[in-house]
Amino acid sequence: MKTSHYTKLALLILSSLLLLLYNYTAKAEPEQLKRSLPLECSKIPTKVEYLCFIETQSPYGPYDDVVFYRMDKAGDVALLGSQAGEVATFGGVDFSTGGTFMWISWAEEGHPHFQFYRTLEFMTNGLNSKVLTTLGDYYFDGFEKFTDAGEVTYLLSDDAYEDCNKAGEGVSVEIDPITSKKRCLKQLSLTAQ
Repeated sequence: MKTSHYTKLALLILSSLLLLLYNYTAKAEPEQLKRSLPLECSKIPTKVEYLCFIETQSPYGPYDDVVFYRMDKAGDVALLGSQAGEVATFGGVDFSTGGTFMWISWAEEGHPHFQFYRTLEFMTNGLNSKVLTTLGDYYFDGFEKFTDAGEVTYLLSDDAYEDCNKAGEGVSVEIDPITSKKRCLKQLSLTAQ
């Protein structure tokens, strides 16, 4: 009888410990999730650093809150700044061929605009860095070239083709050799800013 008494007591103690352990882990897990959102990172060409960000939906409407971070090769993260409740949706980041320049994209009502920065300055000063120029061409249809010399060439959409020659400075017209379709390209220089 004593053995059965000890067995019941041991099972009771073991059950209580398992219940306590379950309650502890159940309570710890959601808090851990709240503290660590996944970062989306872009490697800077020719560097061992990353520009990372977290994008969340703003409670103020269809706007994004974005927090930027710098991550080094060891995985150490430093805050670069944040924008909250802006009047635009975040569109991403990209770098010139060797990483000298970068852009951050925002869109308002589906029309993107790009803020260009010197990458080294942005990785040091974050959103307090000087914007070299903002590209907000209504007819923007994609980048063709983005170099470390600061040359930016982009394609204008089909809607601009009739008035391609009237699209301002730095516009050239070319015929696609494969499709024979007219293409309007526009250029700007970040070093002239």
